[in-house]
Amino acid sequence: MKKTLLALFLVFVTSSLALSADTLPKPEALSEETIFLTEKISANYDTLVIKDFSAEGAEYSRVDDEEKAGIAQMTPMLMNNIADALTAELKAKGIFKEIARNSATGGRLIILEGKFSEFNAGSKALKFFVGFGAGKAYLKFKGRFVDATGKELATFEDRETGYLGSMSLLSYTELFPHQAKSIGENLAKFLIKLY
Repeated sequence: MKKTLLALFLVFVTSSLALSADTLPKPEALSEETIFLTEKISANYDTLVIKDFSAEGAEYSRVDDEEKAGIAQMTPMLMNNIADALTAELKAKGIFKEIARNSATGGRLIILEGKFSEFNAGSKALKFFVGFGAGKAYLKFKGRFVDATGKELATFEDRETGYLGSMSLLSYTELFPHQAKSIGENLAKFLIKLY
């Protein structure tokens, strides 16, 4: 019995290692990353399509109804900040022949699909009285890269608390635009390592 269990365990470990050896290593630019690519992006794709992030179904934490309406109004700007920062970083590195917003024709396409999963407005009182990162404002997001056929190439998830998010008494209205820009920059780091 012990030999059978040991044999099954060895088969499982060997097959797991074989599966993970076929995919590219994680870029380690975002907190949760799953890579399905077996070769660099540049081998098969020359055009990136950046679709606008969705906010549908997002959770609103530490947000009242008035703030929720304000976040809804600022969401298009947040989407632009992500796309603009991602585009600027990739163009600076000469990554991709073409970068398009929402749609493109021709080329070998890789498509970014993302969504905000949480808007957390933070708490100035917790930041002031507790500190140590309590009460920080943040944007939580997730998404994936697919090819033109819809085949999933990579998935990701992360939470952006950058730009003084935990050390400042700035409000979410001042922090979210900078955090969205940081999301674009982090997605660029993710793509550059896979390119």
